[in-house]
Amino acid sequence: MMNSISSETTEIPNGTVTSALLEGRHLSKAYGSFRVLHGIDLSLKRGEVLAVVGENGAGKSTLMKILSGVIPSGSYEGDLIVEGEAAKFSSVQEGDAAGIVLVPQELHVIPHLSIAENMFAGHLPGRYALYDEAKTVRWAEEALGLFQMNVNPRARASTLSPSERRLIVLAAALHRSARLLILDEPTAALTDTESEVLLKQLHFIRNQGVGIIYITHRLDEIGKVADRVLVLRNGTLVASFGSVPPREQMVQAMLGDAFHSLKALADDAPFAPSGSPLLQVKALSVYADTAQTRTRAKDINLEIYPGEILGLYGLVGAGRTELARALFGVWPGPVTGQCFIDGREGIANSAQQAMGMGLSLLVEDRKSQGVLQGQSVAWNMTVAMLKSMTRFGVLVDQGKEREKVADLIRKLGVRPARSEVSINALSGGNQQKVLLGRCLFDGLKVLILDEPTLGVDIGARAEIYRLVRGIARDLRIAVLFISSDVDEVRTECDRIVVMYKSRLQTSFPRGATTEQLLSAATGAAN
Repeated sequence: MMNSISSETTEIPNGTVTSALLEGRHLSKAYGSFRVLHGIDLSLKRGEVLAVVGENGAGKSTLMKILSGVIPSGSYEGDLIVEGEAAKFSSVQEGDAAGIVLVPQELHVIPHLSIAENMFAGHLPGRYALYDEAKTVRWAEEALGLFQMNVNPRARASTLSPSERRLIVLAAALHRSARLLILDEPTAALTDTESEVLLKQLHFIRNQGVGIIYITHRLDEIGKVADRVLVLRNGTLVASFGSVPPREQMVQAMLGDAFHSLKALADDAPFAPSGSPLLQVKALSVYADTAQTRTRAKDINLEIYPGEILGLYGLVGAGRTELARALFGVWPGPVTGQCFIDGREGIANSAQQAMGMGLSLLVEDRKSQGVLQGQSVAWNMTVAMLKSMTRFGVLVDQGKEREKVADLIRKLGVRPARSEVSINALSGGNQQKVLLGRCLFDGLKVLILDEPTLGVDIGARAEIYRLVRGIARDLRIAVLFISSDVDEVRTECDRIVVMYKSRLQTSFPRGATTEQLLSAATGAAN
């Protein structure tokens, strides 16, 4: 049932009657003449989980920055009330001191500092201005135990994978004393298993009376954790659900007039392979050391045909990304076995050589490994294909570059459709389209997508699915679709292979059940 938000008293799980922990009244925010929030009202009670959903650019992150003090009082309109008293945070530190802890979508992990130091930066313990490393490490060990992470708190954060970096930040936030916990896309880059562990921790925390605001693009998670749902669209609160509604109802509220049924690949005619495989891998192994004792992928055998989308599913640490990097020639350790691209044998030893063979890779970590921050859309699209646009191998043919970029922007539906704007001005989904365009160079035969929909909203996901399907079918490209989203590989791939402990398990047909894939990914099927 959809209703308006009130601040009436309620009961938290332990039976205590309470009034609103936090209220936002008529919150608005503008940057110059551009208004990003329009009079938002919300309330949250102790022990309650409020989900906030909407497409990228809907205003979710801006709203959370106001609540937490990232956007200081005086730079927005409206009132913020914390436990009945007006709150005017001038910084995130003041919000944190009031017990409002924000875990943002964009993580700021300093690679050369230790894991423990990253977890408690800004809250490092000490006496008489002396840093207490032992206490920091002890805190880190306690927090890491929440996710059963077997890592050394004294090791540098550079040794962690993207998902592990997110887990340490979440663990540190859960370890701290908070009255209100704001989680912005907390399960991005996490596997289903890791996400389930987080959701269990959240149930424990809310039972202690902590209020939680939960922002996510993964609508299937909301029913597992939330009590109520708010939907934002274009900076406006368009729907308030007093309980978790059906997923289709949330999607319709998010997209408004643009709502349409998301057609899965399962609705299409089954893919029928023909001809010879464009990618064929035989007994490929990937190692982390020159002695070849630490295996990241072992005896991999797979093949992908022209026009086929092969899903690769598995938990973090299974070896999926390592396999992708090895095929693309950027894995730093030894790689053995055989690889054939359109019948041509050879394992690339650099990205340039891989591209020369017709192989392209969309990386997992868009922010740190893909996007060239501060550069234009055009530069981000063509940086990998400038050689094909030069005159005499020296001067870039700017006319040819503009024509190529304009064509890609049109085909991929990049918004805004302006090649000269900074890529930083684009939403996550549109940034991903730009990076996808970078992969579509002339002579492409095999496209590897590593978590292609990570951190993008449901509308952008649907667009990316259609684009990938069109690339595979229309251009007859072989696509290796790596994902930790079990529903995604089930519906968007022609076949699915599962990786467990560095090895490929059973191959599954399109539409395999969640239970089948999870069993294979956790070793339960062995």
